[in-house]
Amino acid sequence: MNKIKKKILRETIKELPQNPSLKVYKFNNSSSYYCSFYVGTKVMKSGNVEKSLRTKNVNDAIKKAKHIYNSWWRENNEKTIKTEKNFDKDIAQEFLRHRFNKYKGRNSTQPEREQLKYDNYLKKYFEDVDYTNIENVNNVINDIIENLKFDKKTDNTISKYISLISQMFKRGLNNGVITKLPDFPTFKIINQERPSYFNSELNMISKQLDEEYNSSKDKFYLETKDYINLIRSGGFRPGIEPLKIKRFQYRFINDKDNPTEPILLFTLFGTKTKPKHQLTCHPYFTKHIFIPEILKRNENTKSNDYLLFPTYKDRQSLYRKISSVFTRISKKLELYYRNGSTRPIYAIRHTFAKNRYNQNASLEVVARQMNTSTKMLHRNYLDNDDKMLLEEHKRLFPDWNNKEKDKSSK
Repeated sequence: MNKIKKKILRETIKELPQNPSLKVYKFNNSSSYYCSFYVGTKVMKSGNVEKSLRTKNVNDAIKKAKHIYNSWWRENNEKTIKTEKNFDKDIAQEFLRHRFNKYKGRNSTQPEREQLKYDNYLKKYFEDVDYTNIENVNNVINDIIENLKFDKKTDNTISKYISLISQMFKRGLNNGVITKLPDFPTFKIINQERPSYFNSELNMISKQLDEEYNSSKDKFYLETKDYINLIRSGGFRPGIEPLKIKRFQYRFINDKDNPTEPILLFTLFGTKTKPKHQLTCHPYFTKHIFIPEILKRNENTKSNDYLLFPTYKDRQSLYRKISSVFTRISKKLELYYRNGSTRPIYAIRHTFAKNRYNQNASLEVVARQMNTSTKMLHRNYLDNDDKMLLEEHKRLFPDWNNKEKDKSSK
């Protein structure tokens, strides 16, 4: 005789919203009710506590389930509070196991492809991330999208990565691991151009950081301002890369035509596209910010110390904190949303590209400074707002513009 496979009867499931993840149900091979609720994989291997309620009456089952739920948390509260949230164990691995079970026996490589996407790319972004903090998760999702674009992934491929993350979080929500979903961008949002910041807007954010330092005396705000000014001054890629710069990686080179204005040169190692990349910074930043402020802020550091935030060891966590503060301030100043899109800290890279383009720097020079290609520069950074189109119009019809100027001067 074939043994009947144990299976939850969906029509018997009763969820109790007042008690997160708690539900009662019957199995197909039992007349009594059971209950289960999520407590995390660091507490239970399956992540769930499941108990037989030994009753056939649904109202009695609900009453018993609530008692078991409240008693368990009272007895285990101290233990579970000390456990850290782990996206990989609590959400990702459970989802991947579910996918392999779902496709078992089918002629499909879907689970394997999803596993590779997660292991080879996505996993590193969610290390040490509190997945219940929606703002932090939204920042991670924005970083993933921008970095996939930088890695020259197609729009369709990017959408598949975001769809995978979305499915993971939705299963986490169904399992009671989280109570709210992050803001997943639509296919249209993923594909649209990222608006840049105007210099005046970045100046407003810098001023707000100064004010927050003055009120808190927390040096973090000043160094966050240093980070923002650094990445807006040159072709840096916002993220971990600028935070890994050590003091020995900068030097000054002299210009014989302008000997009083030293040129600040950075050498970056192990970048996304090549093992070594050199770039220079805007003269104003060098003279008015880097020399008098950044270099003097941590004067007692050594050549092998980090240039920015030298006392922070975990650079991943540091960047997430910087990004979170930037987003908060940008929203506070009503700058974060523009043209139906968001402007996270990565948008500063777009600002640099547009500013240099508007100052008539060639695409080749700008692309080389930004460690990218002219094709990627056009596609990802030179978004087509009215100002950009106006500048291109003037370049396209210079003879007409000059003719009109001559008329007006007569």
